[in-house]
Parts: sequence; structure tokens; C-alpha cells
Amino acid sequence: MSLTDGKPILIQDLLEMFETESNANEKPEDSRQRLAEKMAEAIDKFVRSGLVTTTGTATNQTGNIT
Repeated sequence: MSLTDGKPILIQDLLEMFETESNANEKPEDSRQRLAEKMAEAIDKFVRSGLVTTTGTATNQTGNIT
């Protein structure tokens, strides 16, 4: 999937995370830690959703990476 296609998924993951945390009744530092962990997971998922294509071989790349 292209990162363009993955962007709405990232946005939805972030919105769900913020909604969940807005209802939390805990210490702010606990919430910040959870947010950081969930953001890292959402960003990792987004980046890994990207598809890299090249021309050439594994050792001799040619052309542009898209």
C-alpha cells in the first residue's frame, strides 16, 4: 500500500488514541507514556505499510525508488 493510502489509517489510529486518553483519569505522566507508546506503534504501522519498488537487482539498483 502506498503511504498516501495509509494516511487515513494513521489518522484514525491517532484519533482513537487521543479519544481513549481524553477519558483517562490517571496521572498525566502515565497518560503521556501511553500516548508516546501508542504513537510509536501507529507511526511504525504507517511506515511499514509503504511499498518500495525499484528496478534492477538486489545488488545493482537502477532508476528511482518510489
